[in-house]
Amino acid sequence: MTPLKENSIRRAVREGRAALGTGIKEFATRGMPWIIESSGFDYAMIDMEHGAFDMESIANLAGWFMATSVSPIVRIHKAFIPLIPSILDQGIMGIQISEVETADEARAIVQQAKYPPIGNRGISQMGSHTHYRSFGARYNDEYSPWANDNIIICPSIESLEGLDNVEAIAAVEGIDMIAYGHSDLSARLGIHLQLDHPKFKAVVRRIADACNQHGKLARGSAETEAQIAEYYQLGCKVLNLPGTDLSTYHDGLKARAQRAHAQLKSIGVPVP
Repeated sequence: MTPLKENSIRRAVREGRAALGTGIKEFATRGMPWIIESSGFDYAMIDMEHGAFDMESIANLAGWFMATSVSPIVRIHKAFIPLIPSILDQGIMGIQISEVETADEARAIVQQAKYPPIGNRGISQMGSHTHYRSFGARYNDEYSPWANDNIIICPSIESLEGLDNVEAIAAVEGIDMIAYGHSDLSARLGIHLQLDHPKFKAVVRRIADACNQHGKLARGSAETEAQIAEYYQLGCKVLNLPGTDLSTYHDGLKARAQRAHAQLKSIGVPVP
């Protein structure tokens, strides 16, 4: 039997590379996974927290990503932790959970997301998550260990309480990676989006140190080009780059319109 694919985040880190990610917030189309792959990204974060995606959209994206080397991660708020098994059964390769604040919350996530002996995720036989293969009686011996190793569970630190408990959260068995919400967390620090502020940089260092101490991946949000190298050197082997499909499309269209307006203005044509 052909082996199931390694999570692209795991693969990048194993190969000594930084795993680069981008976000999907608006467009759940069949071409998105191919565009993201050909652009050089390792993973994509599908925003189910702030986007308007339903479970069918998630299932479609998971299936289309399966034809690429890019692993899809879904972001949800912690209020929707009970949805984790259903999301993973669509073939999604990771869950990012916003506003995680305690080790107990992290353990509750693991119970939903990992198979025994780590958690208590329920068995669903042949489906998109198994690439429509039937493992039968071999499920617990073959599929479950693969899923526990390759499906990445990632709490996101977005509050001062979560920051206070980040070391305890990183110590929870079954947590694979820790992220942070740069907008929410910087706002709660009183320095909203001042991402070069020493106070915010110290927070990123603390999160990365907690992950490295407990053998977990740290995911940094590199909002400036300088932060790409800086955060990697801090220990963030996974880097979410600025923007989403929405902002990328908007910025690209705006730049094209501005170039066109400049040319028209140069020949005396009125422009907005």
